[in-house]
Amino acid sequence: MNSGEKIEVIINGKTITVTKDTYLLKAINEAGFSVPTLCHHKDLTPNGSCRLCTVEIEDNGKKKMVTSCNYPIRNKIIVNTATEKVKKHRKLLAEMYLGRWPNVKVIQDIAKICGASDKEKFRSELTDENPKACILCGKCKRACAEFVQERIIDFAGRGYKRHISMPFGEVDPLCVSCTSCAYVCP
Repeated sequence: MNSGEKIEVIINGKTITVTKDTYLLKAINEAGFSVPTLCHHKDLTPNGSCRLCTVEIEDNGKKKMVTSCNYPIRNKIIVNTATEKVKKHRKLLAEMYLGRWPNVKVIQDIAKICGASDKEKFRSELTDENPKACILCGKCKRACAEFVQERIIDFAGRGYKRHISMPFGEVDPLCVSCTSCAYVCP
């Protein structure tokens, strides 16, 4: 997959060397820094859906924000994990998650990390007070596809009606009750 080519990356002022196509989140962690994530799992292909791992990079003199979990490093870049722009972005996302799922522990933890405390800002008729509510991270869907190589669990509905389901809302006979979905669920 990769040629073994080494690339120098500067993360928060610290220079490290990584193999070409290493995902940026892995490089950030290897450099001793961390960024919050909800949808990332070490055993799953990254997809960047939660957007919390967003960082600011400078590539050939141009700055942009990217999701670090699914951004392959292909040339020398400068990375900043906590610029004001990035912190503002994460805080807004955390407030949105907190407004939707105020009692889910993983959401409360993310909110604390991101400096978000206003549970009311994004409260709506969609707010789910259940502390075990599905946060729509998609890990279960990806686990089913990647671990079991089935596509039994998937998103259904659109917009605010989005939810996780088996086809036609019924238990699929191909489901072997492997619990891979439960294993990755936050």
